Amino acid sequence: MTAAPKHLRHYEQQVNDRFMTSQPPAIDERLLPENARDIPFAWRRVPMSSIEAFSSTRDGLQPILPFLTDDGSVMMPVHPLSEYRYKADELTYSGHIQFSASYRTVFYEPEAGGILQDWIPSGHSLMIKLGLDEPLPGIPGDRRLTRDKIEKCILLSDALPLELENDPLASRLDIVPEFFGMSCEDHGVIFRLLPETGVMPLFSLFSVDRTSPDEPPIIVSRLQSIYQGDAREIARNMGTQLAKPLVESLLAGFRAGFSLEMHAQNTLISLGENSLIGRVFFRDLEGVVFSNKYRVERNLKPLFSNIDNDELLWEGNSMRCWFNRNLDHDLGRVFEGALTVLVARGVLDGKEKSIAIASIRKVIRDTIRSAALANIAWPGRVLPFSRAPWGNGMRPGHYFATRFR
Repeated sequence: MTAAPKHLRHYEQQVNDRFMTSQPPAIDERLLPENARDIPFAWRRVPMSSIEAFSSTRDGLQPILPFLTDDGSVMMPVHPLSEYRYKADELTYSGHIQFSASYRTVFYEPEAGGILQDWIPSGHSLMIKLGLDEPLPGIPGDRRLTRDKIEKCILLSDALPLELENDPLASRLDIVPEFFGMSCEDHGVIFRLLPETGVMPLFSLFSVDRTSPDEPPIIVSRLQSIYQGDAREIARNMGTQLAKPLVESLLAGFRAGFSLEMHAQNTLISLGENSLIGRVFFRDLEGVVFSNKYRVERNLKPLFSNIDNDELLWEGNSMRCWFNRNLDHDLGRVFEGALTVLVARGVLDGKEKSIAIASIRKVIRDTIRSAALANIAWPGRVLPFSRAPWGNGMRPGHYFATRFR
């Protein structure tokens, strides 16, 4: 029942409907993933003494820094929108990049004899996250990669798998390693390694493939195959097939004191042999919120107590507000997007959609109960955005009204 394998890059670029919005943002067309532009990649030579490097210790990969080092200098990658900051003779072009669904993260393809050509393991894609000085038009948010953000990601890349490895709720969850990062003055970079095939972004489940527009989205074909087209059975099992592996992974993070930003771009999945989702892969650790205060409430030992990094620890707001955001905003949009597609494709009617929503809500309630989160005296303060409607009209509590007081 597994689909023919396609390259991760194909899913990122061509099976991505931006949550059914019709227009791309008003940005440089080279950055639009669906254009799949091959862009010559610029590197800047910087003195070794001017960089700070951070390396993960978890996967035993061959160290990458020596492959970025030449005659006492380090080759630092540059985002195409930042090339204007440097003189032509300050940049070296080696290899090509194509943009992923994120406008800061690229797939890197080395050229023969070029930078990192001898480093990338076979069967893997090297993804490079690049900092930007300014927000992109129409896409708010701080796009810089500071020294503290990079250190946070590398530390979490090591810590999260260890904290979650014995939690049964994390039995289907993998943390994508952010195995190396470096900062230099005002810009930084993070390196990730992912399988070339066998994984896809969560949004690809319910997006149309631009190269095969007549084919139904994956969630349609998979669920119809699993349940032989029985719409009522599809609806009754939406909680088990779609919500359960995602919500279990999210709550495993909370049980360890981490809020995982599991929106449809950060979350990758593999298809199950006889299920919709086999495994869940979480990437992009920059948006993780971590609270030692909450770990103490959970009778867990504090982490990172000897590290001075304001990006790493977040004690200013309750974990309940992050629960609202992660569930009703991040995963809520996934549930809503999936159900919208199933109705639009005639798989479910209005009554069956209601059954599917009830199935999702039940799984969420049951998983929260099994996670034993309700016994925590959650602080009452919430951020303003937790009380406002989201862009797609869902309010906190749409799928589960948190009542942890």
